[in-house]
Amino acid sequence: MELTLTQPDDWHLHLRDGDLLKAVVPHSVSHYGRAIVMPNLKPPITTTAAAVAYRESILKALPASSNFTPLMTLYLTDTTSPDEIKLARKTGVVFAVKLYPAGATTNSQDGVTDLFGKCLHVLEEMVEQNMPLLVHGEVTDPIVDIFDREKVFIDTILQPLIQRLPQLKVVMEHITTMDAVKFVESCKEGFVAATVTPQHLVLNRNALFQGGLRPHNYCLPVLKREIHSCCFSCD
Repeated sequence: MELTLTQPDDWHLHLRDGDLLKAVVPHSVSHYGRAIVMPNLKPPITTTAAAVAYRESILKALPASSNFTPLMTLYLTDTTSPDEIKLARKTGVVFAVKLYPAGATTNSQDGVTDLFGKCLHVLEEMVEQNMPLLVHGEVTDPIVDIFDREKVFIDTILQPLIQRLPQLKVVMEHITTMDAVKFVESCKEGFVAATVTPQHLVLNRNALFQGGLRPHNYCLPVLKREIHSCCFSCD
């Protein structure tokens, strides 16, 4: 059987802002019908008003012939309010909320420091509004080995979250481990999904060091052992 995607969607797209946005957009969206647009700008897209304004900037940067539709997201912080989630849902242009643990990746300095202590009321409202949570699934505790950050996040944060809010829609973005695959498979109710990026399908962590340090093969989450990349193609 052959499946042809004539105009696929991108579920994790960075378009940046300002002059870089104008330079990136024509090339980034040319093959896509829609895309989930990441909110980790400087400053981040933390409010509905900012998301709407960012969407307008993207639309203005599109080529005249483009029919691309940006699907906007909010950047979750310790101070995000349930009312902001309600407002975002009402716009019809904000489709998800992104969780960046503070310090986990690019422009995540304003991210969440205590998900259960400071964001539980927001997550409860997201259940009510049927608003998905997009997760950068890594812990940031410096004592945790960088190659274990995803597994520890699943064990200490994601699994307890799903147990507490089983109807919260969660997407684990750019998963890198067998642990994440098995976790998603174990969530039978259909409220948890995941995305995988190409480099984690074809490379393992040897690619970071073969022939010397290879900085262009470094990104977060980092590449893992071959056993993890192999699991994405196994039944």
